[in-house]
Amino acid sequence: MKSYLFAIIVLCFLKLSCTKNDDLETATFRVKIIKEICNDAIVQLVDIKSKKYAEDDFNFEGQKLDNVFFTTFSCQDRAKMQTLSNNLSGTVITVRLLNQPKEDPNCARCLATLATRPNKTNYIEVIGQ
Repeated sequence: MKSYLFAIIVLCFLKLSCTKNDDLETATFRVKIIKEICNDAIVQLVDIKSKKYAEDDFNFEGQKLDNVFFTTFSCQDRAKMQTLSNNLSGTVITVRLLNQPKEDPNCARCLATLATRPNKTNYIEVIGQ
């Protein structure tokens, strides 16, 4: 009886230690582009929620958005998001967080930016669509 109880306790601890936590620093995740101008973008977490990386109650064009953050796409990332139009709003992409922005020495971009943007900012790399 003691060995069964011990085995159940061990299995419970193993189950707890194997519980998947959403670690955005190592995992890829999906975001929806809310608005993008000249590679500056407001994006929204689609498949997970994280107060650490995104903010809630962001007022954008008359609506409140949750799980949003600001980012800037590199020219390489922008090229990965080939679309038939230049409007990326509504596009869902797979990304990974970076600790610093990607260096893009040969990237020319316009200087326009978004009028309002979330306080939370993250550097990302586009993995795919």
